[in-house]
Amino acid sequence: MKRRTFRQVVRDGLRLLWSDVKEIKWVIMGIIAYFVVLRTFFHGGCPWVLITGMPCPGCGLTRAGICLLHFDFAGAWKIHPFIYAVIFFVLLFGINRYVFLRESRKWMLQLLVAGMLLMVAFYVWRMFRYYPGEPPMSYYPGNLLSRIREYL
Repeated sequence: MKRRTFRQVVRDGLRLLWSDVKEIKWVIMGIIAYFVVLRTFFHGGCPWVLITGMPCPGCGLTRAGICLLHFDFAGAWKIHPFIYAVIFFVLLFGINRYVFLRESRKWMLQLLVAGMLLMVAFYVWRMFRYYPGEPPMSYYPGNLLSRIREYL
């Protein structure tokens, strides 16, 4: 394969990214609508928390990401250490797809599944060790199950 210049890599990557965005535009709009509805009417974004009041395995990832945007690396680690794994995987996928122009490989899917299994195992450990405690390992009252229980 002929070597591409930096300008060609950027142009080809942006062209492919734009094509991918156009292909999944309805999914993107659905996700945006989902979060707007949940934030507007239910003051939350996680359906697991809204239903059960308990944190999910991903609870804290958004807050950890915000900590990283503020360069608070220790705070991000404390809130949810898997934020670094998520960022690593997103970068790995992005470089593979938009720089090297390759489709996802089997090993990337296996890496993603392994990361998700590790995150669930970490969640179970955190639930036994810290729940209910300070956010994100908190109980959130006013959830759907507690309201149904009160109603009955």
